[in-house]
Amino acid sequence: MKRLLIVDPDFLRSSPSMKGVLRSLPELRAAGFEIEVWCWEIEPDAPVDHVTLLPTFGARGLKLVQSIIFSILVTLLHLWRFQICGQRRPEVVYSILPYLPFCEVAHAHFSPWNWIGCMERMGCHSLRDRIELLAYRIYRRWCDFYLSVTSARLLIVPSRAVAQDYQKQSPGRHIIVLPNSFDRARFHPGIRAEHRDAMRSSLGYGPQDCVYIFVSMGHHRRKGFFLAVEALANLRQRHSRVRFLVVGGKPATLQSLQQRLTQAYPDWREWMHFTGMVTDTERHFAAADGFLYPSWSEALALVEIEAAECGLPVFLTPHHGSEMVMEDGVNGLRLPQEPSAMAAVLERFLTGQWQPSETGSREGLDAAAYAAQLTKILLESSPQSPSHHV
Repeated sequence: MKRLLIVDPDFLRSSPSMKGVLRSLPELRAAGFEIEVWCWEIEPDAPVDHVTLLPTFGARGLKLVQSIIFSILVTLLHLWRFQICGQRRPEVVYSILPYLPFCEVAHAHFSPWNWIGCMERMGCHSLRDRIELLAYRIYRRWCDFYLSVTSARLLIVPSRAVAQDYQKQSPGRHIIVLPNSFDRARFHPGIRAEHRDAMRSSLGYGPQDCVYIFVSMGHHRRKGFFLAVEALANLRQRHSRVRFLVVGGKPATLQSLQQRLTQAYPDWREWMHFTGMVTDTERHFAAADGFLYPSWSEALALVEIEAAECGLPVFLTPHHGSEMVMEDGVNGLRLPQEPSAMAAVLERFLTGQWQPSETGSREGLDAAAYAAQLTKILLESSPQSPSHHV
């Protein structure tokens, strides 16, 4: 039996980096892996064989910088167990980047180089923005250091655009694109026929309303929330039946957003609806007519895949990962970053000048396909595998 060590601070279903891995555990165990996890938190029912919970030392309050603290802790633990104490090292170590550099497979879910470039173009308008930019510059340096010292023979990334960024930073490294996975039982075209009328009625939408939906648990600035608001406010000057459905967000975050909206758009309550955090995103997709996501920077946004798989036309800026979801003019339309030009594109759909010829995401994987691909990658990364190479 091969031993697999998984390294990530949050081995939780709510973690974007671990959601697909957790769903893949049955497949990994069936392939003969004995699974160990090093983390700060873990799902109580996670089917793993061994767990090491590391101390946090208060790092949870450091936000982005906590990743560096966790990286130092797992590196020290690796040195202690496998070099100083001489314990047998697992055949395959799989670490989310930039945590444990001593691994066979590293999995990157984010491109700091892309996001820092976007932040610099957006500009810093507050002390919080400047602190965030500084934190990401530190994080980028840590990623650069990780790539310079890691033993990982293979790097997994979620999209081709992210692969290009990492190939530029680490020339010659073997990189595999593994798109994020979605739950096909929840996100499929039939969900709209099943729940559309009931959800629109419960949200107060009439048959003539054109509803654009935006979904985000946080990071609204990065995900283009205010660009979307400005574009739709522009569009409403010509089409008063436009509505904006905003799903997700913690109460404190939404309160801050709404305070800014009250200053800039006093009538926002007439056409915007905030749901807060929900557990049935798919039903809210059913109530909408189009998915609006003018994000500045992503790796591959799972919510874009989920919206497309529910049959919604997707309206996306050309951020990283959008090339894996949308084909311009087929299942969605590419949006410019400027709000008035964005409104003109959205108007083409509202007036019927453009309609999608196909639906669904381009390259999204359901949970079963993701598990099969991840298992194959990890098996081939084992020293005993015929395809394993140094």
